Amino acid sequence: MFKVGIVGCGGIGNAHAVSWSQIEGVQVAAVCDLVPEKAAVFAERYNCTAYTDIADLPDDLDVVSVVTPPAAHYPVVKALLNRKFNVFSEKPLTTDVAQGKELCALAKENGCLLGVGFKMRFEPIFAEAKKLLPEIGELRAIVTTKQQKFNPRPEGAWVKKTGAMYELSIHDFDLVSFITGKLPKQVIAAKIGHRRNWEKDDSFSALVDYGDNVTATLQGMYCDDTTFCFKDLCMMLLGENGYMRVERPDRIIMHTSEYRVVEIGDPEKSAFVLELTHFRDAVLGKTQNTLLPEDAVAMTELIEDIRSFDTFGK
Repeated sequence: MFKVGIVGCGGIGNAHAVSWSQIEGVQVAAVCDLVPEKAAVFAERYNCTAYTDIADLPDDLDVVSVVTPPAAHYPVVKALLNRKFNVFSEKPLTTDVAQGKELCALAKENGCLLGVGFKMRFEPIFAEAKKLLPEIGELRAIVTTKQQKFNPRPEGAWVKKTGAMYELSIHDFDLVSFITGKLPKQVIAAKIGHRRNWEKDDSFSALVDYGDNVTATLQGMYCDDTTFCFKDLCMMLLGENGYMRVERPDRIIMHTSEYRVVEIGDPEKSAFVLELTHFRDAVLGKTQNTLLPEDAVAMTELIEDIRSFDTFGK
């Protein structure tokens, strides 16, 4: 039996626990949270043992999912890697570039696998977009837009301290690199929004150089009122032979020598299940881990470079 631990018994922690439980041969064997009542609820729900200190987690876990608020990712992941656990961390891995690089090095030093939750790579529309990209010819420009309603729930208070780029749009940034194979080289210009007077950004717009004469305009914001139905992200990729418009979750428009609409069907499994299955298989040696912490560090570098243009509170 492949045994998993969950650190962080909130909403996303439950999504991980549910998803792990749907994978054949996997058992949620331990849960951990600083709040004993939360851990107890999970323990009863998943018929496992509850802990309030990661130091007490049993040694025989094959993977530990870290689904705490982002500020706790670095110390928790570091402690788990030092115990030589394989760790799957939700995004962002860290909000500090040096800390992210330290965790990458520590995982290699201790012979552990470290994965990061970029689950949107496993949504069928983005896998299809990656396949279709060559049709538009040599890539020249990229535009992404992301918008969601902000839900001021008490347990989401960490969002104000973490910001829109880390909570809302780090997936978008990762998808640009996943689909194109290009990493950001330099932020040319940026505008950061603080309409809600958060500690960090609630909206942003950035012009980024991706090398090879490719520029990207990356935009995202929280709004007051909209319906969430997974239609929150749109990407345009412009090439020498035409463009591709990716409308999450179910439509790609191709305009090259012909105009066509590619309809994307419903996924057979959730992206959570697919990414965790992938990581399990990597731990078992059946595949190579593609959810690399180095990719997460590159996204942290991008976000911090965009923030360098911010003058809020200075």
